[in-house]
Amino acid sequence: MTHRNVVRGLIVVAAGYLLQGIPTAVAGDDGYHRAVADALAQVKAAGHSRPIVETHIHFWQVTRPGGVPWPTPAEGPIYRDILPDNYTSMAKANGVVTSGIVEASGIVEDNQWILDLVRRDRFYSFYVGNLEIGAPTFASDLERFSKDPRWVGIRGYLTGPPEGITLSPAQLASLQDLEQRGMTLDIISRGTKNPKDQVQALCTAVPDLRIIIDHLGGAKGPPPVDPTWELEIRRLADVCPNLYMKFSSFYDMYAPGDVVFPAPTDLAAYKAHFDVLMTAFGPDRLIWGSNWPVISLHGSNPTDLASGFAEQIGIAEQYLAPFGTEIRDKVMFRNALLFYRRHAPGHDD
Repeated sequence: MTHRNVVRGLIVVAAGYLLQGIPTAVAGDDGYHRAVADALAQVKAAGHSRPIVETHIHFWQVTRPGGVPWPTPAEGPIYRDILPDNYTSMAKANGVVTSGIVEASGIVEDNQWILDLVRRDRFYSFYVGNLEIGAPTFASDLERFSKDPRWVGIRGYLTGPPEGITLSPAQLASLQDLEQRGMTLDIISRGTKNPKDQVQALCTAVPDLRIIIDHLGGAKGPPPVDPTWELEIRRLADVCPNLYMKFSSFYDMYAPGDVVFPAPTDLAAYKAHFDVLMTAFGPDRLIWGSNWPVISLHGSNPTDLASGFAEQIGIAEQYLAPFGTEIRDKVMFRNALLFYRRHAPGHDD
């Protein structure tokens, strides 16, 4: 190992301990903003000039008894065990100083499997579970899992009933439970999956719940931008101040689903859609994430789990560079830590 790599490794370890010191439990906005700003300054002072907080990766083990509901053999190269050893060193080598995991499985007990998988690994500092909103066991499951301080929220409306966002009494009770606990909600909105009008109804029904739309809000390339998509995105960003956008999974814009498909790696293929998201949501509500290992399906070598990872970071960095360091650091670092935490409405330090 070279001296440079040793130093980089020590910086990442130090950053991990530093970021673990920022509480994910209920904390006031002012104090937490200061803590995140201090963390960023200290990470940079330690020599990491462009630190990244990862917000969207998945782990699974297809060889476990009973397997997993997803991926299936149809997903080809990613239908294999995907574990921290496949990700950690690659992420650190590309500037990631801490990472959050988003649950890909709709099986309730798989949430505990992930928590146990990374229990002693400080690099993985927060976890977005997966629970069916409105399910009879939602409240008890949330109460059980949220005892772990790394559990900051859930991913919802992904694998549940086909009717999706209905805001039924049962769903509203679940959403209000999340809201009162100061937790977060990740959702997908693309195509017929959670259409934008349903997302608007959702974010206005629970105005104190921090919600994030994953993976560019269903953007599809190539340019020019679809005017209907742009209108819907701008309306959502304007009407829903509690709604954020995940600047993630760029290659999805060109891939017809989770299949092997080569996506472009030049900024020009993505910039027009990025511009819509940046001007609609602004630099305070845009949060980077990779969607690893799914993005490897669209890299230059789909059988290599690192395929496309560094290239996607490169696209993000190239896009953000003209906006300056402050905005770059918001999208790639600060916004993630400010969003993915527990912050109950009306509470302060």
